[in-house]
Amino acid sequence: MNDAACPLVSILIPNYNYAQYVGTAVQSAVDQTYPNVEVLVSDNCSTDGAWELLQERFGSDPRVRLYRNEQNIGMARNFDRLRDLARGAYVLWLSSDDFLMPTHVEGLADVFRRDPTLDVAWCNAYFARDDGTVYSKRALPGEFPVSYVDARDELVENFTTVCPVCFPCALFKRDVLLEPGMCGDPSNGQDARDWEVIIRLALAGKRFGYVARPSMAIRLHGDQFSGEAYHRSGRNVSDFASYVERYMNHPEFVRRMRGREFGVARFLRTLVGAAASMNGGTSPFDEAQRARFDALAHALDARAARYEPALVRESTVSIVLQAAGSPRALLDAMDGLQAQRFDRWEAVVVDHGTIDVEALLRTHPAWKRTSYVRLPAPATPGAARNLALRMARGEYLAFLEIDNRFMPDHLASAVDTVARTGAVATFSGSRLVVERTDGRLTSPERITEVPYGGAASDLAALAVAHTIPLDAFVVYRGALARTGTFNAGVPALDDWDFAIDLARVATCAPTGATTLEVVARIGLIGQRLAGTYAGYVALMDALYAAHPVDAVLTDARVRHRAAVADAVSAARDWLQEPHGVAGFMQTLAGRGLGVQAQKGA
Repeated sequence: MNDAACPLVSILIPNYNYAQYVGTAVQSAVDQTYPNVEVLVSDNCSTDGAWELLQERFGSDPRVRLYRNEQNIGMARNFDRLRDLARGAYVLWLSSDDFLMPTHVEGLADVFRRDPTLDVAWCNAYFARDDGTVYSKRALPGEFPVSYVDARDELVENFTTVCPVCFPCALFKRDVLLEPGMCGDPSNGQDARDWEVIIRLALAGKRFGYVARPSMAIRLHGDQFSGEAYHRSGRNVSDFASYVERYMNHPEFVRRMRGREFGVARFLRTLVGAAASMNGGTSPFDEAQRARFDALAHALDARAARYEPALVRESTVSIVLQAAGSPRALLDAMDGLQAQRFDRWEAVVVDHGTIDVEALLRTHPAWKRTSYVRLPAPATPGAARNLALRMARGEYLAFLEIDNRFMPDHLASAVDTVARTGAVATFSGSRLVVERTDGRLTSPERITEVPYGGAASDLAALAVAHTIPLDAFVVYRGALARTGTFNAGVPALDDWDFAIDLARVATCAPTGATTLEVVARIGLIGQRLAGTYAGYVALMDALYAAHPVDAVLTDARVRHRAAVADAVSAARDWLQEPHGVAGFMQTLAGRGLGVQAQKGA
């Protein structure tokens, strides 16, 4: 690697009384394979011989600059001093009890090389014992499973999951950290400085890239500042509560967390409960602290309960696509998004098919408004959709199977319906399109099309049959606090399960417009249903068991189950000709069974 082509990276190591660790930290910084680094160490008046050790081992090394404060200026100010002394275009803070793998900086710098518009590149980490022995990979609740570039909202992650970005994992553009107020006030009393810096970067709209593999180690030991004692004492909860109080009225927090406030309150309560669990069930908080946390959680709950449908025209709709089929079909689906009359949308693509489609998607005009990740192995549709929900930035959610198609008015009619009715969710009318293809899906032939639902009565009938395709719905994201997410443990029908919950807990209004095409091909060529319909009845039985109904609907379920079982047993013949395909699909959707009439009886 050519030194001249590599921007200078400053590795910043603040130290206080870590004589037993700091030598390893500095040596790991010096040993980086990235050819253009400087290592800065600021000792905060250590009394354990750390300063003398540093001078002896690294005092003559031209790559290392050693500083000693005249007095202990505190952890936060020591961090800031190093930032101001750095000369590099990029900076990395390394805690003096942690250490880097040799390729750490090289790997993160490569993220910037591939996308210079990023502001932060970070990675996963190992955990190491006191003696430096690595024993596991860090696995925090909500850890993102794959590498990404600007594929999620870091503000949401930092207020709803355990702080995922710690300083030693991250490489920052130095200029970004020098922006006024970006690093906050070091005298504000919070211990988790890295947490707040990441929040401020996220509020400012900075872009993050993530590498899912670990390349540095966090040493866990008894004297660790942010270790078990920090969490056992509840200081982490106090820090988080302070961040919520400080930023919950920030315009970006209000806008980007709309519909997610309940998740912030739930996370706060989880942290409070975890602190008590670490102390054998005894809370480390006094009455005033508990009252503070309760009041904050209730304020967030109250905000979450204030649904404001009038804002829908200013909102973004996130369209979730779990891509595991034909690349051609995916591009056709993206064409339909590009043609939408309502222009405030983003595509969220979780790619888990046999063919990596990122390069192909990058050629599509919709790429500039697409968040994309590639899973390393096939996933269930529910698992892929749940990952997409974490990535979604929009206040409203739509869903699209890549075989299906939105008409140009699909989102516009949903938005108009929300504004007119105040509904939490809308659903469009659909038509079933039967196609024939040669298997390459290059130019499918449309054979026939038939109505496929969208009436108000279909909503009640969801308890019996999958009368409304998931793709017909547009949903306010706040509804997920009551519906939950998708069932990731089943190979199919997670979409029907979600629709049943949605109809049960949310106000859903029909748009009255047919704006969705549901595509079925002769032989179901290239379609996921081809591999799952044989187990459809068993999955339906499990879904019925999870959603009990009254006697009237139970009778309708018996009749629908019998019809589906007959269709599945005859599917091989039905699926070979157009009317058979249409009949098969309509049977699964409960058409012609009198389900709606039965509900009204």
